[in-house]
Amino acid sequence: MSVYFDTITLALAVMALFGYSRWVVVKRGVVSTLGFLACVAYLIAQTGWTVAWLTGDEWGREFNNYIWFIFNTSVFGLLLLLLKRDRPNG
Repeated sequence: MSVYFDTITLALAVMALFGYSRWVVVKRGVVSTLGFLACVAYLIAQTGWTVAWLTGDEWGREFNNYIWFIFNTSVFGLLLLLLKRDRPNG
């Protein structure tokens, strides 16, 4: 069942990757760069970890856990940046 959920998030990540790749070229900045990095890191981490798990490659799973760390850091960095930039007055 989780394969179906992973397929949904992979499709969303590919769509976001197209959007952020255009945004990185048109409007260079921290937000577009972090968004692009998060998309790339997610796609590498998710597909790499799944392949490593299916093949029984323990080193591959461990390596992809570090890529998950990059993904998590970029997403929460982006969220904090947006929170700081767009916070309501008061």
